[in-house]
Order: sequence, then structure tokens, then C-alpha cells
Amino acid sequence: MSTTSAAGPGPIGTTVQTRSLFSTAATGAVVAALVNAAIWAAGRAADVSFSASPPVGSSMQVGLGLIVPTTLIMIGIGAGLLALAGRRSSAWVRAVVIAAAVFTLISVSGPLSTADDTASGVLLALMHVVTGAAFLVTAARVAAR
Repeated sequence: MSTTSAAGPGPIGTTVQTRSLFSTAATGAVVAALVNAAIWAAGRAADVSFSASPPVGSSMQVGLGLIVPTTLIMIGIGAGLLALAGRRSSAWVRAVVIAAAVFTLISVSGPLSTADDTASGVLLALMHVVTGAAFLVTAARVAAR
């Protein structure tokens, strides 16, 4: 039984390209985490509370302990999905990239609607955009190779 795709390798379907994807994604994830940490630090310096009241549960303070790992995990999940899509075809890769862009735009509504103040909402939403943009840049760089 063969595990080779009948469609052939996609734009990121080979082992070398998959390694390139994960190394590029790791770089993008670290940069996004650093940018998000800088946004948080600047917000804290400006006395932004970064508190949110989710629909379920009590009000919570969003700190670096949540921001940095979440940024890294989300880009890691995206890179994994992109690698799987690359094994299928370039159409699958495009679908993952489009889904990531849509997911980024939809996710912005979360902090804007649950933050306890406007500044917190805007800065937390900006972090969602930074994370999504970092993944999209990573995907574009890898797909262009």
C-alpha cells in the first residue's frame, strides 16, 4: 500500500519544504510573540487594564502568561494545518490561508466585545491581528518557495 498522494506534492509537500515551513513558522511565531509582548508592555505602561469579562466565567486579567503561549500555539497549529494541506495540493494550501485570514478577522470581535474597557479591547484585538498577520506572512513566504 502506498502513502503517496496521487496529486503529487503540493507547494510545501516535500520533507525539505516542510522543514522550511516549520523553521519559518517558528521564526514568525517568536516575532509575533515579541510584538504582542511589546504591545502588552506598552499598554501596561499606559495603565491599560487588559481585563476582559468572557460570556462564561468571571472577569480575568490577560497577562503575558496567556498572551505569549497562545500566540506560539496558534501559529504552531496553523503551520501544522498548512503542512497537511501542502501534502494535498496548492488548492488546499490556499484554502488554509483563506481560512486563517477569515479566522483572524472573526477573532478580533472577541476582545472588542468582552474587554472591560476600550483600550484593552483595541490592544487585545491588535494582538489577534499581529498573530494572524505573522501566520499569513509565514504561509506566503513558504508557498512562494
